[in-house]
Formats: sequence, C-alpha cells, structure tokens
Amino acid sequence: MRDALGNPVTCTSQAALETYERAVDAQLHAWPGALQAADEAVAQDTSFALAHALRALPLATFGRMADARAAAAQAVANARGTTERERSHVAQIAALAEGRSGEALERVLEHARLWPTDAVALGTALGAFGLLAFSGHVDHDAARLELVESVAPRYPADHAWLLAHRAWVRIEAGRVAEGMAFAQRSLAARAANGNIAHIIMHGHFEAHDAPAALAFIDGWLPGYPGDALLWGHLQWHAALAHLELGQPEAALARLLGPLVDFEAHGAPFLLLTDMVSLNWRLGLTGLSDPRRVPWERAAALAARHYPSGSNVFGELHLAMLAAARRDAASLDACAQRLRAIAGRGHGAAATALHWTAGLAALMSGDLDAAGESLAACRAELPRLGGSHAQRTVVELTHEAMALPDWS
Repeated sequence: MRDALGNPVTCTSQAALETYERAVDAQLHAWPGALQAADEAVAQDTSFALAHALRALPLATFGRMADARAAAAQAVANARGTTERERSHVAQIAALAEGRSGEALERVLEHARLWPTDAVALGTALGAFGLLAFSGHVDHDAARLELVESVAPRYPADHAWLLAHRAWVRIEAGRVAEGMAFAQRSLAARAANGNIAHIIMHGHFEAHDAPAALAFIDGWLPGYPGDALLWGHLQWHAALAHLELGQPEAALARLLGPLVDFEAHGAPFLLLTDMVSLNWRLGLTGLSDPRRVPWERAAALAARHYPSGSNVFGELHLAMLAAARRDAASLDACAQRLRAIAGRGHGAAATALHWTAGLAALMSGDLDAAGESLAACRAELPRLGGSHAQRTVVELTHEAMALPDWS
C-alpha cells in the first residue's frame, strides 16, 4: 500500500491506511483530529508503526511527553519489519520525542534527501517551532528555504502543504511579496488550513499592513474550530495588528477574552509564549493596570508546565515573566539554566543570556549595562528561534529601554 504521495506504507488494512491519512492531513494543516485519527488507525492495526509515530507528535505538542515517548517506543518496536523509509521516519520521530533534537535534525535532513515527499517527517524541521528554528543557528531561515526548495520539485504544483511552506520560508527570509503569492495559492488550494492562515498573518505583519491582517483573520477565523491548535495564536496575531494601529485596548480585549479562554484547549508552550509576550508588549505601550493583565495566570501556567525550565525560546519568555513580576530570583534561575544549555553547546543560549542580563540591568536601573546587553542580544537575534514577529519583542524592549510598569 502507498500513501497519498506514493510512499510505500506497511500496514494490515486499507481502512487503517485511510484513517492514518486522515491523521496526517489534520497534522499537516493544524486542524483538530490528528491524535484521534492516529489512535483509531492504531486500533485498526496495532502493529502500524507510522501511526504510532504520528501519535507522538500531537502528544508532544500538548505537553504529554511521557505518552509521546511511549508512542515513539511502540513505533520503534513495530518498525523492524517495515521499509527503510519507515524505519528512518520512526527513528527520527523517536529522537525528537526523547529530546535528542540535534540527532533528530540530522536524521530529518538526511531523510529529506532520500524521501523528499515524506511530509510528516519534513514538517518537524520546518515552521517557527521546528528543529531548524530551534537549532541555535543564526542562518536557520536560509537553511529552511534551501530545504523546502530542494524538495519542491517532487510535489504536485498545487500541493497546499508544500505551497504554505514555500510561502513561510520566503516571508521569514524577507521576501514578503513573493511569499504572499505562494500563500494565496495555498489558501486557494485548501482554505481549511490553520497553517496557511498563520502564514498569511505573518505576511501582513512583515508588510506592516495591520488593516489587511484584521480583515483577513476576522473573516477566516469563524470557520476554524475553537479547539484547533492555532486558534489562540491567531488571536495573538490579531492583537499585534491592533497594537500596530495604536489600539492597545483592542489588543487587551483579545488577550483577556479569546486568548485566555483558549487556555483549556491550547498547547502549553504556545500559550506560555503568547500570554507572556502579549502581556509584555501591552506594558511597553503604557497600559499599566495590573488587575486587567493576567501575569499571575501566566505564572501559574509556567509553574504547572515548566517548573524546571524550558528550551532557549521558552527561557526567553520565562525571563520576561520573572522581570515583569520583579522576581530577581526566578530571572537568575533562567540565567543559570541558560548557562547549562550553553555548556551543552547550543548556539542560542549565549544570545538569550544577553537578554536575561539586559532585563536584570533594567530591574536594577543600570541603563548603560542594559543597553549593552540588549544590543548584544539583537545582534544575533535569529538564533533564538521562533518567528521574526515573535522576536520583535526584544527589539521593542531595547528601543523602550524600560520594563513594563504594572505598579
């Protein structure tokens, strides 16, 4: 049997394969149902290695790491009698689930060379939170562009997933008009796609076209299920558009209503970064009523899901949370964890340490030291990962040279 792009698949029934394809479709387009469909495929064929591997991805996204590792281990156990592609696919997902991100990135780049139409595997390297973005390399935008274009000839011309990533890599590389042209082609091929809506919002952000961003998202969002992965993050993007238009109260309304309400459905990491970053940006506008901005809710989320810290990009936000609450001990703990990450050789940790030093200097009122540290952070900002839109919070803080005042 073969999947939708012609890759051989080892499973015992056509029904299991079709269910797996539903799971893949949901996973690739940020639509609800990936985990449920993968569970169903496993129930139809308990030996289905790719279905077990797919389960690991949404489980990890929603912070269920022990379950993700168990799913990946089951995939490895069932992959022994499958094809070389499937074994490689499963090994790469297992490395990712087990936290071996450097190995996972090496594996997926080799996998892409051999099996360029394995979109599930390739997808783990792409996007703002993918393996390339979080690699700590300053040139990860160029690396993503090179990877996507290297596989593009192997996909149908109207393949919505591939078109979306051709759009994304161009927008993040500064080729916004070219990227938006690919985005519109992807949207036309498949409108029910959370990823392309997200990419279009990035395009409008980079083009400084906030009215177009709000018009698009307010028209598209009603058709997106309220428990879908990117529903809350798209509200964050809408809030950024309001801030660009000088409408902080409208941005606050997005935070206190849709984004906070989404906490019951959202992925913890995305919720943490969205809530902290938007709180912080609102503070930089001078909107300073602490009763109306949920720092304590963000702190509770961090304590629940990241009591021992996070990756470099997460630490960037945990540091903001600590500084906003004037919690010097927690800010120092972020710096200690980042020094440990730097000791393991991650290229972004030193950049993030400049950020924590800058925030500490702002807390103590040493503007000269703060300016020096924040400028050093900005100098290699792409290393931190995420998107350019997310990283602008560092630039805004440097330009403001102040902490949000919630007193």
